[in-house]
Amino acid sequence: ESEQRPVPRRESPWGLPEGDKRQPKAHRCNDRVEDVVQAAFEGNPFKTVPGPFKVFWQCMRSKPGYPLLSTTIS
Repeated sequence: ESEQRPVPRRESPWGLPEGDKRQPKAHRCNDRVEDVVQAAFEGNPFKTVPGPFKVFWQCMRSKPGYPLLSTTIS
């Protein structure tokens, strides 16, 4: 379901620790955050934000690798 998008690495003034080759990974709930931000700018935010925010909150509380219990907006 979620695609792996490249995440830009920020330059640190301290550089990378010796031998550290890890790459940053996008958070699994990034798409849900985008939905909340988009809803905030569409019409009345008091009506458009609660649904996407509920799905985002479920994602944040879920364990990685487990599907959301409910992705329907009620």
